[in-house]
Amino acid sequence: MNGKYRLVRLSSRVDNRKLPMIRIVDRRQEYLKQKHLPLISNSLATAIEARIAKKEQSILFLNRRGFATSLLCNQCGHVCQCPNCSVALTFHLAEDRLKCHLCGHIAVSPRKCPKCADPSIRYAGFGTEKIEGAVQKLFPTAIVARMDADSMSRKDAYRQTLHAFRIGKIDILIGTQMIAKGLDFPNVTLVGIINADIGLHMPDFRAGERTFQLLTQVAGRAGRGDTEGEVYVQSSTPFSPAIQFARHHNFEGFWEQESEFRERCEYPPFVHLLMIHVRSEHQRRAEFTAETIHRRLAEQLSSGTTVNPAVPAPIERSKGYYRFQILIRTNAIRQTSRNVRSVLQKLTFSDDVQVGVDVDPYQVL
Repeated sequence: MNGKYRLVRLSSRVDNRKLPMIRIVDRRQEYLKQKHLPLISNSLATAIEARIAKKEQSILFLNRRGFATSLLCNQCGHVCQCPNCSVALTFHLAEDRLKCHLCGHIAVSPRKCPKCADPSIRYAGFGTEKIEGAVQKLFPTAIVARMDADSMSRKDAYRQTLHAFRIGKIDILIGTQMIAKGLDFPNVTLVGIINADIGLHMPDFRAGERTFQLLTQVAGRAGRGDTEGEVYVQSSTPFSPAIQFARHHNFEGFWEQESEFRERCEYPPFVHLLMIHVRSEHQRRAEFTAETIHRRLAEQLSSGTTVNPAVPAPIERSKGYYRFQILIRTNAIRQTSRNVRSVLQKLTFSDDVQVGVDVDPYQVL
């Protein structure tokens, strides 16, 4: 918009094929109707059934692996946590194991609560493995396949599954982000996004942008042949701008809304960010080091630069390390970078403390 780069517009699909019709399914209304939250809404299930009858193919997208996202005790509220990370362990049904998707830790799935020994421990949340089981029950005659990091661990599994899908041996393909883009299958006329809210409410200013990108990319898998495509987006926050602008394929509308938010809250592209990461196996040392760096930076950086307080990272512990962050906002990124380097070079850190600087970070988690 300011002329630094040239904007090239792709205004139509190849052969002037129509973009898919995107329908939003309000999961709140589904809950009120059925008194529970179904994994597959009635409207999406009806659409899948129609595609199976017409020998057309469907893709179901959920950006979350495993069977259940956590193991929760009804009695005391205990959640099985990773010993190395600040996240809950994900239950994988096929292996009957709990796994951490950050550090790879694997644990045996308990039959009763490890804390209070109550046997009513239950699975909470859902992933692609659970969706696969639900789809097989709903459509017993359909051939269903799953593509995620767990099911694609064998050599050539990815290529073999896509080949089977291409020649029509698979009716419904369920997958994570690896099926969101780059796939061109003319017989796919339906895409179902099981939960569009995953990632939308992350503590990251780019959460809406990433959701918009992902929805438009996944929706683009439908209707690439002669038959017009259809997309069902299941969401509990259907009026989110990212979802509504994606529904109408409105890139410019999303840009206008998002840029206004970014400018008002002082986020890129209107300012530069500089993130300082401090990590250590000892929580107090990491925190003390981050606070010391923050104090020195606040004393020496120019008045036009904002230095946020040292805070724990959104995922405070990862792979055994406690993590703290200092976020700096500035319009003079080169000068600020030089000043930050000068401050850090004058400080001495313990051997077990690691300090890193990320200029214009794309991830702030």
